Amino acid sequence: MNVESVSATTSILQRLRAETRPHHNFIETALERMSDAITLGTYHQTLARFHGFYRPLEVGMQSVGGWADRGPDFAGRRKTQLLEADLRALSVGYTAELLLCTDLPPHATVATVATAFDCLSMLEGATLDRHVISRALEKSLGITPQAGGQFFYGYGERTGKMWQVFGAALTSFAVTPYDHDEIVSAAKDTFTKLHRWNETGGRHQ
Repeated sequence: MNVESVSATTSILQRLRAETRPHHNFIETALERMSDAITLGTYHQTLARFHGFYRPLEVGMQSVGGWADRGPDFAGRRKTQLLEADLRALSVGYTAELLLCTDLPPHATVATVATAFDCLSMLEGATLDRHVISRALEKSLGITPQAGGQFFYGYGERTGKMWQVFGAALTSFAVTPYDHDEIVSAAKDTFTKLHRWNETGGRHQ
């Protein structure tokens, strides 16, 4: 492997973390503010909005296939199933009727290995700080990971290990500066689209 490749693989996680941090902070701050005065109704709406964004995004990523050969267990990382389980646990049994976002990043609608890694880097990074929200939900509404709070609990105690496995797969994949730039740009674009969808209350399609 040449020097250029080594530089790309050793810096991709640091660059991804640094350049998407403002997006993480913005969304997490909004969620924390929501959790301070959250009601069961607003929690339902929040889950519905995330479901509307994650479901079509993950459908595109799943169509790529071959995840096991590249490191991440995509089936075990899907968030749609957690959101639907939470909605069912809270007696919201109409997930098939919920709005789905169609204002997705261009890379999310053209499923390739590169674009799938782009999307997954954003989704996996978003799991790292959700424990704060999970604790707030339990304190405010009595919602636990076992009863309506799986999505925000995420991987729980396995979070560090799951991120480590994904990080190894990502650095093995991103072997050129072009890969590096594409992944960071696409992750930021995905955050922007998610923020727009949330800001419009899941109504913008």
